[in-house]
Amino acid sequence: VLGILGSLLGGALGILLSRGFVRIMAQILGQPLNPGEISWSTLVVTMALGLMVTLIAALLPALRAGQISPLEALRVRGKKQTGWVLRNGWWLGLLLLGFSVAILIWNPFPYDVQFRMGSMVVFSLFFGAMLLVPSITTLSERMARRPFQWLYGNGGQLGTRNLERAQMRTMLTTASLLIGVSMIIVIQGMTASFSNDLFEWMEAYIGGDLYVNSSVPMKKEMQTRLEALPGVLAASPIRYFETTWLKADGEEESINFMAVDPDAHTRVTTFVFADSDLDVKRVVAELDQGGSIFISSVLAEKYHLVAGDTLWLQTRKGPHAFQVSAVVMDFYNQGMVVTGSWDDMRRYFRINDANTIFIKVKPGISPEQTLRDIENLYGKRYQLTIESNQSVKSRALGLMSQAFSMFDVLGVLAVFVSAFGVVNTLTMSVYERTREIGMLRSIGMTRAQVVKMVLAEAGLLGIIGGIMGLAFGILLTKIFLASMTAMSGYSLAFIIPPRSIVLAIIVALVVSQIAAALPAARAARTPVLEAIQYE
Repeated sequence: VLGILGSLLGGALGILLSRGFVRIMAQILGQPLNPGEISWSTLVVTMALGLMVTLIAALLPALRAGQISPLEALRVRGKKQTGWVLRNGWWLGLLLLGFSVAILIWNPFPYDVQFRMGSMVVFSLFFGAMLLVPSITTLSERMARRPFQWLYGNGGQLGTRNLERAQMRTMLTTASLLIGVSMIIVIQGMTASFSNDLFEWMEAYIGGDLYVNSSVPMKKEMQTRLEALPGVLAASPIRYFETTWLKADGEEESINFMAVDPDAHTRVTTFVFADSDLDVKRVVAELDQGGSIFISSVLAEKYHLVAGDTLWLQTRKGPHAFQVSAVVMDFYNQGMVVTGSWDDMRRYFRINDANTIFIKVKPGISPEQTLRDIENLYGKRYQLTIESNQSVKSRALGLMSQAFSMFDVLGVLAVFVSAFGVVNTLTMSVYERTREIGMLRSIGMTRAQVVKMVLAEAGLLGIIGGIMGLAFGILLTKIFLASMTAMSGYSLAFIIPPRSIVLAIIVALVVSQIAAALPAARAARTPVLEAIQYE
């Protein structure tokens, strides 16, 4: 029943969230987006998966319930029953962690199974970490006794020791906190790794001071007119168009060709070369002479291309071979782009107009004044749109930040679920110890000490879940970045912002304390006489 209800509610919430995300992205991008359709088969599979997961989760408690002896259950309770998982699960956890790390380092599998193996390794890591929780809890409790006594008083020691009394529940709650914290680390790490390379590329690519666009094709003569203005130092026309790459194996791949005037382009902005020791003047001269191209680092890494290789492109004159002179960082069209000379574009593709013209303003001249001069002279006549470097960068960075911030919602949802796990564990713990709490109150424990006892229990849960989630999140980030490198061919730098580490630990502690507030208040309000008589 729980599985069916949860699956139905989860499916409805998923549909609402997907529609909401589409609307938000449409507002960010400034254009309508098709929300698409969710097929009935997807909904049925999702519901079945939710029900199956619920039944699997109930299997162990059901087996334990079925093994209870009636005579044993009627006897006086007090004997502690510890299952095999809690007694010996630690060595299985170490084995799974060791196996997972070995697979990640060795990686003996071919490309077509790397993604599936990566998914299995993630589950193996998670399960291994979960099995280590009981042993880690015991060790952490001993280390935390004195600090928690200083922080919460004498009730703090009682609270931390209570975690070992329901180890299975503690293990599952810690696992939920682990997931929530690791989600924060993974999201922050992934967005930081993407942002690092995108910002570096944008700093170089969005060069110059002004950008001139038009709703009609701009001929090469526009470059000459703009360079004749008093405040303009150089103008670089750029033209993007789609072409076809004819691979050696006979397959075809659609890529973008970016045509530039090499001499003008280097006077306005710079290329970001993958090889820092490259002779820049030589490769730019080769590009200017014609017959050569620069390829993006995405193409180079995905298809194992290097300088000196040859790419056959489909032109108006038929297939033509272009030699790769250098590898540059370029994320336009998801990195499926090559850079060639303006003369080659005219010669082989019969195109002679620009999409955009980058302008470099002379030193000491105001870009705003030059922008007004261009608008007054050519704005209306050629239907030009002129923007400054700073406005383009600010808009691009704003769009990126808004898009990346949407992923934080996933981390918030994971933390929200983790909070429910903490509430559930502590509420059950308080219910089971109702009589014990009444006895403690009867011998002098104050309501404040009861609250501190429950908060201390939650605090240790938060510390264990936070530290394990931090380690697990860093490892998951490395796995996901390696998987994306294998699939896309582009190598992303591994970056974990220090603020995300601090944020993850703080979130684990704060969430655990907030989640403990309700169970702690209930425990403190327990009437002493009723609690002593409670069964």
